Parts: sequence; C-alpha cells; structure tokens
Amino acid sequence: VLAHVLASCGKGPTLVITPPAVVGNWASEAARFAPALRVTVHHGATRATADEIAFEVSEADMVITTYGTALRDLEGLCGIRWHRVVLDEAQAIKNPASNVARALRDLPSTFRLTMTGTPVENSLGDLWAILDFVNPGLVGERADFVSELSHAGSGEAALRLLNGILVFRRTKAEPEIAAELPERIDETDHCTMTAEQIGLYQAVLDQLVEDTGSGAAGDTGRVLAAITKLKQICNHPAAFTGDDEPLDDRSGKLARLEEIIDTVFAAG
Repeated sequence: VLAHVLASCGKGPTLVITPPAVVGNWASEAARFAPALRVTVHHGATRATADEIAFEVSEADMVITTYGTALRDLEGLCGIRWHRVVLDEAQAIKNPASNVARALRDLPSTFRLTMTGTPVENSLGDLWAILDFVNPGLVGERADFVSELSHAGSGEAALRLLNGILVFRRTKAEPEIAAELPERIDETDHCTMTAEQIGLYQAVLDQLVEDTGSGAAGDTGRVLAAITKLKQICNHPAAFTGDDEPLDDRSGKLARLEEIIDTVFAAG
C-alpha cells in the first residue's frame, strides 16, 4: 500500500485509518520504505483542530488517524477531497449499522481500500460490510449476498469465489510469504505472585471447596467461575476486586511486564 501511495503521489492526499496500536507502525514503515512521502499523524490531544485540518492535509501526502479520531473529527475530514481512503484492520466496520461504519462512508474519496486478516473467520455478513464499503452497491444487498454465497459454506470459501475480482489476498502458507516470516520464539517466564495475590487466590479456592460437593447441581458452573476469578487474580488483584487503588507492587505479572517494557525501550 505504501508503494502504491508513493507511485500515485501528487494526485491527492491519502487518509489511512487504523486502530491506535498500529498508528506508529504505519508512520515508522512509511519513513523506512517510502521516505519521500510527507506523512502526518492526526491523532492525540495535540492534533490539528477542525479549522486546521485543511492546512495540515495540504502539507502531507498521507495522513494517518484512528477510527475513534476519524469519528470525532469527521466534519473536518469530510471537508477534504481524498484521493484514497485506506482502512486498516477493516473488521472495525464489519457491523454496517455501527456509528463508525456509517460515518466513514461520508468521507469523499476517489478510491477506497480495506485491509484485514479476519473477516473470513466471521460471517458472510461481515465480509459484505467490508466489500460494500469499498464498492458501494457492487455486491448487491446484504441479504442477497449472504443468501447467494451461503452455499459456499463459509466466508473462506466465499473469498475463493471472489478472489481476483474484488480481493487481493495472501496467506502465511504461501511459500513466498512463509520464507519472509521470522522463526517464532516462545519463551516461558514464571512470575511470582505477591502476598495479596496469594491471599485472594487461596480465598477463592477455599470458597470453591466449601461451595461444591460430590456431583452437586451447579458445580460445573462454580468451577468455571472460580477459574475466571483465579485468572484475574493472577493477572492483577484489581482485575478481581475492581478497586481503584494504585497498581504498583501488587502483581508479579505486572512487575515482569514493566521489566520487559523497560528492556525494549532501552534497546531502542
């Protein structure tokens, strides 16, 4: 997508809408692979106001924002004639009746592009919502689309029917892709629970033993509920208690996570 934006640079600005977690990825990869692109991140408290958006866009080839920010600043963004609107993690619009899905359709653009890795895991209705955003009306009404492709058996099979017409797709199973993927490294790290975690953990176990009997009605439900509570306690006591006390020094997992984050930033 970055190569395509770079190739059409000068025809108009591109708006990329992503979840907050990957805004930084888009900006850093644009700087790495397409350094000639003028990139602006429109997100956060210091972003351009509605009155400043037009000037901000005039200085950029590509503007990166988030779904939430796009919804809040929709009026200003709709005042721009975008050459291209790109939705990353486009499963965010899988519900066509949602506020964000309806609002983003108002963005004026010559081209639309959606990127997602998950719609085939959901339903034909989700797939329709994404395809219809890109080409409104081209795949017909939602009910007709679902009915006509339901014989395929799944969203996966439906994609195969559409492949080459509306969809560009690659999978990790393809030899060219697999060769580029780094080896997966799994590392188990044992975290010691704090005294608070140990106390809560034991209390849940004691209560479970007290409440359950040999084949008593509802035992399965109580065990499953206890497992959920124990997982919450192992993550952080506040996840179980719901209190507003400070988070520091209460969870072995959180302490280890902070160590990992410090290491990552120190290496960067």
